[in-house]
Amino acid sequence: MSDLIIELGCEELPAGSVVPMAEHLGKVLAAALQENQLCNSDAQIFATPRRIAARFTDVGERQPDTEVERRGPASAAAWKEGKPTKALEGFMRSAGVTVEQLSTIETPKGEWVVARQVQPGKTLTEVMESCVAEAIKTMPMPRRMRWGRSTHDFLRPVSWLLAMHGEAVLPLQVLGLEASNRTHGHRFHAPDAITLASPAEYEARLEAVKVMADPIRRRACIEDAVRGVAKSLDGEPVMDEELLDEVNALVEWPVALAGRFDATFLEIPKEALIQTMQENQRYFALLDGKGALMPAFITIANIESNHPETVVDGNERVIRPRFADTMFFWNQDKKQPLSAHQPQLDRLLFQEKLGSVADKVARMTTLGEWLAAELSQDAADVALAVSLCKCDLNTEIVKELPKMQGICGRYYATRDGHPASVCEAMEQHYFPNKAGGPLPAGLVSQIVSLADKTDTLAGIFGLGMKPTGAKDPFALRRASLGIVRIMIEQRLDLDLEQVLEQALSIYGDRLEAPDKAGMLAYVIERMRGYLIDQGYAADAIDAVLAKGLTRPLDIVARLAAMQEFRSTEAAVSLAAASKRIGNLLKKVDGSVPDEVDDALLSQGAESALLEQLLSRRPIIEQHLQSRDYQASMQETASLRQPVDTFFDEVMVMDDDLALRANRLALLRQVNELCCSTAELSLLQPADSAS
Repeated sequence: MSDLIIELGCEELPAGSVVPMAEHLGKVLAAALQENQLCNSDAQIFATPRRIAARFTDVGERQPDTEVERRGPASAAAWKEGKPTKALEGFMRSAGVTVEQLSTIETPKGEWVVARQVQPGKTLTEVMESCVAEAIKTMPMPRRMRWGRSTHDFLRPVSWLLAMHGEAVLPLQVLGLEASNRTHGHRFHAPDAITLASPAEYEARLEAVKVMADPIRRRACIEDAVRGVAKSLDGEPVMDEELLDEVNALVEWPVALAGRFDATFLEIPKEALIQTMQENQRYFALLDGKGALMPAFITIANIESNHPETVVDGNERVIRPRFADTMFFWNQDKKQPLSAHQPQLDRLLFQEKLGSVADKVARMTTLGEWLAAELSQDAADVALAVSLCKCDLNTEIVKELPKMQGICGRYYATRDGHPASVCEAMEQHYFPNKAGGPLPAGLVSQIVSLADKTDTLAGIFGLGMKPTGAKDPFALRRASLGIVRIMIEQRLDLDLEQVLEQALSIYGDRLEAPDKAGMLAYVIERMRGYLIDQGYAADAIDAVLAKGLTRPLDIVARLAAMQEFRSTEAAVSLAAASKRIGNLLKKVDGSVPDEVDDALLSQGAESALLEQLLSRRPIIEQHLQSRDYQASMQETASLRQPVDTFFDEVMVMDDDLALRANRLALLRQVNELCCSTAELSLLQPADSAS
């Protein structure tokens, strides 16, 4: 058993492909090694812009031999007068055995001839030949290319192939390359080939020639270096995770360097400067102790220069004209108020069949006024916020930096002296703009956000353009989840069905196929997933949603009660009773009486159950009216004993049809009362619940 390493060296890979390609290589190789009983360990991945590699420990040189049993014809058909029949001779030829190597086995269908053979195991080289080729063939990459006169294709031209098992080279051929025990160091610091004695020394030998091959360790090193340089400048780095991943995939030997820029650029909104530094230059911005942007940045070089000041100077020269352009756009935008951009919204297309952004703003205004009335909010601030919320789409900075939409609106609205709630809504009506992202804080922002998302949802659904598993160009999943989160987490007591209906009605006859039911079901399904993520049991969620409720706050309140109730002994009995009652009612031919006839109550358990029903009903209904669902379920739990006794002592499906109908009427009323908070028949409480 020895270590195994496979490394493919190439020209610089795109940052987004480095780690995914290496992970794919390790995954495919690990699966092949485990399937062929050569190794049980997972791969250790190495990835830099110039290499992807996977290393395994304790890898065997050859599969164990296996005994293979091939079944031939039945014994009765295999021999005739003690001699092999043609059927048996054909079997022996195909199996490559003689008569002496045959044996028989007994089966339920009789005796059969079999040939038992030892199949030699595959060598590691044989396994690697096929699985390395398969890994490269299926490797995720945006586009493949060919180079020179080669007929092979890959994301970038390949330069070397390292394949070693212990001290031996595996004789593999991949993409026209012959495997060897040589790899290469840093392109500038140590470009010559390095010969390895074994896979175990891979990392150490590369690090000696300025290559940090482990992406996890390299990422941690970059983060530590950035924080260290930032601390020396009395700053805190803006440590964006995506930026950190991208920078990690761009370097083999990270060196953190600090640069500066003219402080006059700090007049520009800091978000615009940070975005420019991150997306255009892959710089880490710095904040001071008060959260203000510092006129400095940190860049990660891929070389340990003898003249780092030259590297810094080059980066400072590059960032200066970019900031100058942004400053120009900022100054241009300052020449007019945010509201001056409203007329131009007619020129921005929202959706071909749904009109311009101005049309969308008009619909949002109507919907926002309705939402404000529902939530007892002054409609004036909402109307002002809606009228301005898309205006920054026409500003110069947003045209240059699209991710600044909303953020620029907040700056410009503040500059124009609008109320704080309106300024806040410029940015926050886009919230949440990512999974788990922050929600709009103020009520004005929440209303504008709901109006924006609901209008988009109604319009796109109304055109029949429902999202599919692969396509959701208008981000309806995110919009739906945002609507649900805002209503629940910000405690807005709105009826989801009414909100969607109102949004559809504002479109009038503009929609081709208004589908309120489909749209509502879509949002409810997103809510179900959200509630599961919040830790609620799936059966409790389904039990509540089965009531056809459309107020998210009410649903969550009921769900909290059901989450607690389902862990009680009463839940086991009443859930089983509800299922039983439902099954009994399904068997009824004809109708069940609406009322219970006291005169037909012939057994004590019947009378006791009715008495409990009548005494508990007004209490439960009062709790339901006040939405105290936990108290409602506590009262419901008290019906457990009389219900159990009823089923133990009373024959429901009595031969006397009048008694049968009366008992079914009683059970139906009991079930309706017990299921007033949620459909108990859908609960799956454990039998051992306590």
